[in-house]
Order: sequence, then structure tokens, then C-alpha cells
Amino acid sequence: MSEVETRGRDRAVAPAGSAGAETAPTAVRIEPTARERDGSFGRALAAAREARGLTQADIAAQMRLHQRQVRAIEEEDLAALPEGPFVRGYLRNYAKLVDLPAEPLLSLLNAKIRPGEPLRAAGENARAVSPIQRMPGEPVSGRVVIGGALVALVVFAAFGWWTMRGEQRQEAAAGMEYAPAVGATPSAPSPAATAEPPVATPDAATAEPAAAAAPSAATAETTLRLSFRDRSWVEVRQSDGTVLLSQNNEPGTVQTVDGLPPYTLVIGNASKVDLEFRGRPVDLSAATSRDNVARLRLE
Repeated sequence: MSEVETRGRDRAVAPAGSAGAETAPTAVRIEPTARERDGSFGRALAAAREARGLTQADIAAQMRLHQRQVRAIEEEDLAALPEGPFVRGYLRNYAKLVDLPAEPLLSLLNAKIRPGEPLRAAGENARAVSPIQRMPGEPVSGRVVIGGALVALVVFAAFGWWTMRGEQRQEAAAGMEYAPAVGATPSAPSPAATAEPPVATPDAATAEPAAAAAPSAATAETTLRLSFRDRSWVEVRQSDGTVLLSQNNEPGTVQTVDGLPPYTLVIGNASKVDLEFRGRPVDLSAATSRDNVARLRLE
């Protein structure tokens, strides 16, 4: 039987001297019971909720459940709800919110619940089941999210450290490749780098002027000149692979190299070295790596 509101106007028998008097109108609200709802605890709860002007969303907010869980309780869709003990807890809390006795509803639930899960005794003073239960399909807990974020941070930090160490190892290897060992004695300059201009012999002095000038012009066209503003290690090879210069050079010194171009040069601490080839300055910045080592070929 659905909720009805009866208004009875009972005419009381008027005592002497008050003929025709009426009693005041009264309103009586009849709450639905499980039996009146044809053995359905869901319809009994829904009717009691509607009688109080509440929506499923209102019940879900007060019980801290999802609205779909409240709908599943009212529709008795047990497959969409958690295990039996949780459903009993939901039912007790729902009944308390709409002022219905829980025991008859639990009896109806016991008839429909999965076998092997006995209903708690009506008078049992057991701890109430928390209405906050995670249903299948709900988001994972905050602790899992936080734990995953922490693991990701650790992985990123380890990757960054490993990358930085790799760059440091590369820079150190570049320095070891192009710098001599500590305490090493600089190698002697090659004969081509330190050779003095030939002294003219009496026969050469009597030669024709044009013939004497030709070797000097050719030499100027193949000469390298390196000026060092700071300590720098340099290696120069000519076209056949012969090493013309391979040594550390002190600040303020100048090295002049003459050979057979094209030349292959490796210059450490390149930002502190000035290079000239064939009487013209050479810009080393385009050939200098971030470890301040220049590698270039001059033709």
C-alpha cells in the first residue's frame, strides 16, 4: 500500500449546550512497511524516501555512497553491490535515514542474498559496517596514486642523474684524449716547426733574384701561425699524416708550422688560441665543441 495522507473529519457527539460543534482536522502519515511493499525492501525504502521529499542523490550524499549504489539498493540489484555484509550495512544506514525499522528489511534481504552469508541477529550490537565501500569500477585509492607518483619521481631523478654522469664522463674522456698526462714532459717540437730559415751560401747569394724569391712566396702560402694566450695542447698533421706539431704550449708563445696542406688540426683550450693560415686569421669558434676543443681541416 503506497503512502497516503488521510484527513478525517470526525464529528464528535456534541454534549449538551454545544450542538453542531466539530473537531479540528487532523493529518496522519502512514509509513510503508516491508510487508505492505509486497516483500520488497527496496520499494519500502524508496517509498519512505519519497515520503520525506528526498532524492536518491540526497540519500547518496548522506550515506557517502554513489547514487548508482542507492539506485541498486532500491531496485534490489544485488549483482551491482558489494559483498553481503556491506549490503546489510547499507540497508541499516538507509533505514535509519528514513526512520524505518531495519530488522524486517534485513529479513527480506536475507531471503535474496547469496547463500552462505547468514544475516546478523536483529539484536546483535555489532560494529556498523561503514557505508564507504569501493565498488568495482570506482577510481583507485589515493594512496595508490601517491605511491605511483613517488615511484615516477624516483625513476625520473635516477634517469637525470645517469644522464648527467654520462655527460661528465664524455667531457672527462675528451680532456684525457687531448691533454697529456699530469707531469708529462712536453714533446720536442718537430723539425718543421722549429727549423730556422736557411742561411744563404755564397752560391745562393749570386743566384738570380727571381729564383730566390720563389721559395719564400711558396712558404708563405703554406704557413700556419698559432699564438697562445693561455696554456693549450695542439696537434698538427700534414696531408700525408705526418705529425708536424704535437705538444703543450705556454701562454705568450707562438708556433709557426710549415708543411704540405691540407692540414688537420686539434686544438685544446681553443678559445685562448689565435690561428692564422696563409697570412689570414682563422675563426675557430665554428669548429669548437662545448669541451673547448677545436677540430678542423685547412686546405
